[in-house]
Order: sequence, then structure tokens, then C-alpha cells
Amino acid sequence: MADDGRIVELDEELGRRLNAVATATGQSAGDLAAKLISHGLDDWAEDFARFAEYERTGEYIDAEVAMAEFRQAVAAKQVRWVAPFSG
Repeated sequence: MADDGRIVELDEELGRRLNAVATATGQSAGDLAAKLISHGLDDWAEDFARFAEYERTGEYIDAEVAMAEFRQAVAAKQVRWVAPFSG
């Protein structure tokens, strides 16, 4: 996984975990690692963009409102997931 000259070294335990998940999902360890790193970097990019927007506008979402919306979204997903298996 050194397409751009980067090599990532993992300790033994993390390497075992990566290999186990890669095997279980039918992916190469390199492809899986790249996806996981990309996802993590995307999360950071989104966080920085949100913070920049807050600094620019001073607007924010109240934590209670955000958690209520999150709980609703989780409940809706649970209903969609459980429905096919219920009676």
C-alpha cells in the first residue's frame, strides 16, 4: 500500500485485528486499511468544516436537540431492521 510513497506500520495486535476483519469481509488488508483511514479523514474534514462554519456564523445546534434527533434516527433504523424478523 505504497502507491504514493506511504507505508503504514501496525503493531502485531492491530495487524491481527485488521487481518481478521479483512478476511471476514473478503477484502485485502491494504484495501480495508485504506477505507478505514479514508473514513476517519472524512470525519475529521467534516468536523473542521462544521467548526469553521460555527466560527463564521456563531450558530450552533443545541446538544439536547441534536441528541433527540439522533435518538429518533436510531429508533427509525431499529424499526426497519427489526420489522423483517418480527412475526
